[in-house]
Amino acid sequence: MNNYIPDFHKQMERDAKNRMRKSTRREWLKYTIFGGTGFVVLGGYSAFEAQWLELKQKEIMLAKMSPKVSLRLLHLSDLHLSSLVSLEYIKKALNMGLQQSPHACVITGDFVTAQPDKKKLQDYASLLGKFAQKVPTYACLGNHDGGNWAVKNGGYGSNLPIRKLLESAGIKVLENQREELYLNGIPLDMVGLGDLWSGNCRPHLCLEKTKDPKTARPNPVIVLNHNPDAKEGLTEYTWDLMLSGHSHGGQFVIPYKGYAPFAPIREKDRAEGTYNWQGRIVHITRGVGNLYGLRLNCRPEVSILKISGIQESETF
Repeated sequence: MNNYIPDFHKQMERDAKNRMRKSTRREWLKYTIFGGTGFVVLGGYSAFEAQWLELKQKEIMLAKMSPKVSLRLLHLSDLHLSSLVSLEYIKKALNMGLQQSPHACVITGDFVTAQPDKKKLQDYASLLGKFAQKVPTYACLGNHDGGNWAVKNGGYGSNLPIRKLLESAGIKVLENQREELYLNGIPLDMVGLGDLWSGNCRPHLCLEKTKDPKTARPNPVIVLNHNPDAKEGLTEYTWDLMLSGHSHGGQFVIPYKGYAPFAPIREKDRAEGTYNWQGRIVHITRGVGNLYGLRLNCRPEVSILKISGIQESETF
């Protein structure tokens, strides 16, 4: 007679472990498939968004301007010509801005990512030249356009090649320089700063420290400055509006949070948009191009700024 009595408790434990192994393998396979698919979908969307240009129109009021006049300024930045950002795409952005009939255009740096080949640079100069014939265009330079930072990251050791390209296209490059202009009949001072990361930001060469309204220049001062972090060194100087890029709006922005963890600036919650800063106005555009061919929750931007004077309130 067989006296074997099965241990049902141990058998149940063994069965549970076997089920868990099978379930774990199934769950792992499921999450791998869905997770992998999610990454593919997310990557595909991010690549799509990187080419999905958005036209942004904003109103800016300056105390030094009359409320009876206005200026339409096209603000572009970070064109980033590269193997990932084509001339055809840049042309699309330029044409989108031209369709808004701006009085002038400003481009706040990073025209290239690394060192495009000679033929591509020639075509780039031709494209920018045709654009600059249609609208007065002014520019400052960025960290990718040459210099100490660029040469360590695959770029030019000097910004001279990009300066020559822009000047041959009829674009006025302002590098620590001031230009007195009349745009749409409005007198103003346009200032372009050298790039902060390149160690070439020298505001003392082009800005004044006078804060006394009796001796300060009467015209509004618009500063072209690639990296908005440079504003911290401009507190003593007189200016009214700063136009910047550099951040790409964060390039990757957390949905619903508006926080850009990878933005290459100090204030990561101010990676794009218009805000008041110490009595002045700063506008940071998300830019046209990109790095790595990706953007998330941060579409590339063509900005049209309607700049006018402050309307005086009526008194009774």
